[in-house]
Amino acid sequence: MINTIGGIVIMVSDQAQAVKFYTEKIGFDIRLNVPFYGGKWIEVAPKDSESTLSIMEPNSQMMSPEELELAKKTIGRNTGIWFFSSDIQSTYEELKSKGVDITKPEKQEWGGILSLVKDPDGNVFTLLSSPEG
Repeated sequence: MINTIGGIVIMVSDQAQAVKFYTEKIGFDIRLNVPFYGGKWIEVAPKDSESTLSIMEPNSQMMSPEELELAKKTIGRNTGIWFFSSDIQSTYEELKSKGVDITKPEKQEWGGILSLVKDPDGNVFTLLSSPEG
């Protein structure tokens, strides 16, 4: 039986810059930072989250040439990942003040409120507040 969802890999062009962004601007904690195929495996996440983001650069030591090219193509796209906030307006204001590329929260016809957040590579995440908060 599956009990929880672990994490997802986000491909970036500069791992150190990305980790700095996710920790200093977004406020995530580093959950794991270990050597991995000549580089590092680094996972970040909000304090109370079970799921993590693994921040990786495409790596020819662990990927076939085809996988490497595919990984490079995923940088700067919509990730399909949602971040949840119980107070999206204050989260928006805090992130905007830190220089994060974020759209103004807008109410959706289904009742939720959302913003789009971009990391330094242009990877897009949805910041969401549900109708219940």
